[in-house]
Amino acid sequence: MAPVNGQEVSSDRLGHYLNGIREMVENHHFPTLEELLEVRANSSGEDRVNACFDLFTHFIFKSSELAKEYNDEARIFSLEINYEQGYFRTLLNQAFIFFVKGEFDKSVDLLNQLESYENYETFHKIKADCETFRSYIFSERGDYDLAYEIALNLLEHGEAIDDPYTLMRAYSAISHFYLRLGEYEKALENCLNGLDYILELKETRFVFPKIDEIARMTHKLEGSKKAREIYDLYLDLEKLVEAPGSYIQSVVYMNIADIYIEESELEKAEEFLIEALKLIEYNNYRFRKPRLYVLMADLHLKQKDTTCAMNDYYKAYQTANTIKAFDVVKEVSKRLSEINRLRGNTDESIFFSNLYQSVSDSLFSVESEQKLKILEARQRISEISKQKEILEIKSQSQEERYHLLAIILTLALISGGFATYSYLKVKKKNKLLYSRTKELAMEKLNQKKKVAVANKEDSGAPSIVASSNKNYLDEDIKDIILTKLDRLEEETFFLDPKCSLRSLSNQLQTNQKYLSQVINHEKNTNFNNYVNELRINYLLNRLLEDKEYRNSKLAYIATTSGFNNLNTFYSAFKKRLGILPSYFIEKLNEDES
Repeated sequence: MAPVNGQEVSSDRLGHYLNGIREMVENHHFPTLEELLEVRANSSGEDRVNACFDLFTHFIFKSSELAKEYNDEARIFSLEINYEQGYFRTLLNQAFIFFVKGEFDKSVDLLNQLESYENYETFHKIKADCETFRSYIFSERGDYDLAYEIALNLLEHGEAIDDPYTLMRAYSAISHFYLRLGEYEKALENCLNGLDYILELKETRFVFPKIDEIARMTHKLEGSKKAREIYDLYLDLEKLVEAPGSYIQSVVYMNIADIYIEESELEKAEEFLIEALKLIEYNNYRFRKPRLYVLMADLHLKQKDTTCAMNDYYKAYQTANTIKAFDVVKEVSKRLSEINRLRGNTDESIFFSNLYQSVSDSLFSVESEQKLKILEARQRISEISKQKEILEIKSQSQEERYHLLAIILTLALISGGFATYSYLKVKKKNKLLYSRTKELAMEKLNQKKKVAVANKEDSGAPSIVASSNKNYLDEDIKDIILTKLDRLEEETFFLDPKCSLRSLSNQLQTNQKYLSQVINHEKNTNFNNYVNELRINYLLNRLLEDKEYRNSKLAYIATTSGFNNLNTFYSAFKKRLGILPSYFIEKLNEDES
């Protein structure tokens, strides 16, 4: 858990890293565009594909269009020469282009496509980049539990295979996760952990973004003076090599503007924000926009221009809403609620206050129903705001505005009442399901203990229930398989996440067809449901008896119950019992206390 429990970073240690960065950049040869083009022109086969990748890297932070052009060329050549690793890399590069543009859904679709290929996991760098991008996207959307789970899994994988590149990317994902949470000490600690591997591998392409991250986190922890010193290093290195491009430059300008806003040097702050806005608008960096507008609003508040600040916050809300950046929606909703309250816009203030509360309650929830409620609430606010704006344009009379507000209030009350009714109904249903589940689990646990006692007293062979369909398989073969299967159930074979029909049939020394038939006819289910049923029953017993285990992380509980990931665990648990494991555990703890 080293990435979780970060320690305060000393100035000496930070200086050591900054000196290491300077030394690496000064001693590294950065090929010019002409050199890269010449290599591409004089190469063929896999070398030609890799030359296109170098050009993609050169342009990705400068021109997404040119980066895409060279990546498309690499894809064509990879397919022509059957270069699988090259083709996988082109999918990853395209996913990153979508990420840069803020088109997160398209990026995730490509990452899912990439993961579906059989040999994907054999290419460690591609897997590490893929999982890092996925964690980034979940962090940007406010799905912090998923982002953190992916990053930690990647870290554990990197440690297991002792791969510096995987560890570098894992620490980057964890740092990004903590940065989005505003836990800057932990973010900086993990950032520097990743920087160790950047320096070791001499991955200079990550240097400029990393300097910006360090400066931003240092600003929050030690103030603007230290942060400006780090940005001075950034500007010095920029003179030695070609600028990293508008993608990095835009966020650097935003962060420098943030420093100037804090120091009340508002003219300088405005200059940097204007430059950042030009770069962001020209390149359509969609997920940069929400924070840019938040900074512009902060600037206008310092200038005591509340009207412009409110307009900027609305822009931040709309752009964050577009890319589903729930953490920004939460931050901006709180500020819009306060500004509208001060300006006497009571209904708008209430709407954004409710939205803030909903997002706050749901950012760490994995229940899709709650996320749906947030989306529905946001949609209602959007529709009502549009209706109000249209009616205000058409009519200036106070009476019409009064009627509009009455309609809005009525709609809100109806929606709220319906939502409350639905919530209470679901809560009641979940409570009944929990009571039934606990009662059945306790009964099965007691039966299991009685059977165990009886087995000690009677060591005879276990009885086998005859199937209703006696003709599907030879009785002797069926009885042998069932006997061995019962023994393996006692040995908890199902706790192995890699358990499959093939591996189980090998353990039983039978073929997959016979085993599948026995499970289908004797257990009345298919293999996957059979294994998941065993895992859930085992888990219920352990949750009832082991309080320390019950209060472990859900990811740990899922893994030790035999599930590969949280999504499969949640799906199997809810399918079997109708409620989520987090709810079941919460109620168990309440009952005990």
